[in-house]
Amino acid sequence: MRWKATDVYFRQLLAQKLEIPVLGQIFFVAPVNTQYDSWLRREMDVPGELAFTDPLTAFNAATASRNDVILFAPGAYAVTASLAWSKDNVHAIGLAGPRSWSDYGEYGVSIYTTTAAVAEAVNVTGDYCQFHGMNFGNNGANAGNLAAFLLNAYGGIMKGCSFDGAMNTTSDVAAAAAVYVHSAHDYLFEDCRIGDASWWTRDQANSGQLAFTGTESYNGIFKNCLFQMSSATAACALVRIVASTSLRLDTIFERCLFTNQNVNWAGNLSQVFYNPTPMTTCRILLKDCAMSGFDEWQDSDEGSMYQSNMGVATAGGGICIEPTATIS
Repeated sequence: MRWKATDVYFRQLLAQKLEIPVLGQIFFVAPVNTQYDSWLRREMDVPGELAFTDPLTAFNAATASRNDVILFAPGAYAVTASLAWSKDNVHAIGLAGPRSWSDYGEYGVSIYTTTAAVAEAVNVTGDYCQFHGMNFGNNGANAGNLAAFLLNAYGGIMKGCSFDGAMNTTSDVAAAAAVYVHSAHDYLFEDCRIGDASWWTRDQANSGQLAFTGTESYNGIFKNCLFQMSSATAACALVRIVASTSLRLDTIFERCLFTNQNVNWAGNLSQVFYNPTPMTTCRILLKDCAMSGFDEWQDSDEGSMYQSNMGVATAGGGICIEPTATIS
């Protein structure tokens, strides 16, 4: 009886958070032999068929297109192969708080890999899936460790999440990134951290922490996100558009901050965005965004591809400057 009452309570809370009125089954994941694991089974009476100790087993138990929800207790969950999130409308929520921006070493809730040649820690091909309050990391020491998170789906929503890729010298190749957006449509990243400045220093030209791969991703929104890295290589970028056909229509960045940390403030990198030329017609729309540690937003001057409401870039539109002692 205790679980039935708790199940009703959880459904009310989760329906509000996910903005989905009718949910399917609720599953739990907790590290084995932890206090959380014991609490779920003994204090909350969660049935054994709903409680798991690893992400893959929990995901396998979920049913596609039913709005099942997997709740992850605080912990770091290692995967040794890419976790294929292939079912539509299956959602994941971390229980460490509304925002999980720490990596797997100082985790809230983290799914990560340190296994060599695992291309992505999580590969999302299921449509209309949501991820809240989770960290994703790829620290495998191999040039084939390409990203923490790959989105290849429609309607994905990521809120309060963080993504760490290219975390060591071996995986610091131009193709590596924290997030791959691969032929994805109508998605949202909100209040997320993409990339990190505290792990490995990026030194590959035209690399990025966010990479648009595949063909014709469109109608993506990045809202109130932090894009971050550390590099002294002028040709590094934070956002990499891999091919001339990787984007079409609009991709929107709203109230986002793009930063690079260079030792002793040694100098700025050339540009935030890298794209090949020529590009298929598309637009990058920058609304109320700012950058620090870069000379300009982009230097390809590709048609009218980049547009903003922050003023003319040559006049400092969106570029952070050091405050002076005089306040006018």
